[in-house]
Amino acid sequence: MKHGDPIRVLATVTAAGLLLMTGCSSGQESNAPGGQQSGGQRLSITIDAYQGRVPEAEAVANYLRQVGIQAEVRLWEKNALLEEIKQGNRVAYTQDWGSSTFDPYDLALPKLKTGDRGNYSFYSNPEVDRLLDEGATGTDPEARRRAYEQVQQILIEDAPWIFGYYMDVVEATTADVVGFTPAMDSRINLHDVSRTGADSLVVGLRTDRLQSLDPANHRDRETETVIRNIYDGLVTRTPDGQVVPELAESWEQIDDVTYVFKLKQGVKFHDGTEMTADDVAFTFERILAPDGIDGQQSPRLSLVGPIAQVEKLSDYEVKFTLEYPFPTWLQLLPHTQIVSKAHVEKMGSSQALSENPMGTGPFKFVRGNLGSEIVLERFDDYYGGADALAPVGPAQLKTVTFRMIPEPSTRVAALKAGEVHIIQEVPIDQIPALEADPNVKVLTTQGTRLYMIELNNNVFTDARVRRALNHAIDWDTILKEIYSGRAHRVATAMLPSGFGYDQTLAPLKYDPDLARQLLREAGYVTD
Repeated sequence: MKHGDPIRVLATVTAAGLLLMTGCSSGQESNAPGGQQSGGQRLSITIDAYQGRVPEAEAVANYLRQVGIQAEVRLWEKNALLEEIKQGNRVAYTQDWGSSTFDPYDLALPKLKTGDRGNYSFYSNPEVDRLLDEGATGTDPEARRRAYEQVQQILIEDAPWIFGYYMDVVEATTADVVGFTPAMDSRINLHDVSRTGADSLVVGLRTDRLQSLDPANHRDRETETVIRNIYDGLVTRTPDGQVVPELAESWEQIDDVTYVFKLKQGVKFHDGTEMTADDVAFTFERILAPDGIDGQQSPRLSLVGPIAQVEKLSDYEVKFTLEYPFPTWLQLLPHTQIVSKAHVEKMGSSQALSENPMGTGPFKFVRGNLGSEIVLERFDDYYGGADALAPVGPAQLKTVTFRMIPEPSTRVAALKAGEVHIIQEVPIDQIPALEADPNVKVLTTQGTRLYMIELNNNVFTDARVRRALNHAIDWDTILKEIYSGRAHRVATAMLPSGFGYDQTLAPLKYDPDLARQLLREAGYVTD
């Protein structure tokens, strides 16, 4: 890879906005609104990056310099950067966003619809808004697909971001682990897992702390993966994303907005009581209620979809009525785990429930701390789980532990030492050594998280400039050299695993001459 001038600014910025480490600075830092200058001026950009994306940001900055742009990189703590971005104080910044539904509904729509919750780039296009709504709520699958394809055609021209890539999910196990398959939605389902010659297993999670063990009071993938070993939902997903019944025996879609679920009978909570339709209705009503979680709204609200009513038809039948047609609703359901109405009411608060979780899942809570480890043991009266996911029956492991190990090299060292048996997010530079280790298995699946460099569209108002930034960058070389081929380009803001992805649409090509031409047309000096 060709490298231009060294990075002019590299600093760590805390939540208070203070620089912890600053390198030499040359030129004016111009990453506030108004820093983009035209009319015979040279374009000047600071790329704000969080740890882990800095090498990529440095490479991007070098490519921008080669087309005449003054480019710098600044390192931030991720949460501090996000707060600055939300306030509109940054111009170009590394971001990522994950999909839970295999549909643009929770990927492109929140990131690009005017004023939506993840639209940190302040992009606004009424036609894109209309098409995203049509894709999310339409009842004709082909019309939905066409709407999403049209969105991608518009985005390739508007270029609201510097479009990026998705990453492979790479996890690893010790050689004695049997039955583990990485899931596209990041779930670690230990019901299906065993170890040769052992009945206990430890998972090294990539987080430093879980948010809660109350299924209705978190918004975090690592937290959810622990919860989903304690609690089950009406439905679950296969590792490749197919929705199948779990606590439900079956379901029927009556019309565009009405679904009836028939529950499995004889399913027991960990205290021995039977799960019924009362528990299912209570679970969803608790999330829907504005004051359902200790007087506050559940952070899971957007993950239950537009439910207008939950109605018990009998002890083993529940009817859901949606406010409007929502074809991705079933894809959302795996993210809601059923709680015991009696147990939640007995606990009296979300905090108490988090300290004493009790579900219908394959493992029951023994002890633990959200910031260190959670210990579970097999629930011998488990009903068996999803019929579509073998093996069906009680878990094979007797004891499982989820341990918080946020530092990647520490996770790898613990795996190699046999202290943990499954780890999340294997560092790319350590994959070859682990693949050569006979005591380790490296496993890969397609990721569902999109990585991009967002642009503040209130500052970068000229689409020619935004397209120029895309054409200036040789992403193929960056992804090969920095991510060793484990990252894959996308054309716009949708993933190939998602509904409506346009396979025929090519990413904006690396063309520095075209980038210079577009910059000059927009009034910038490039020589």
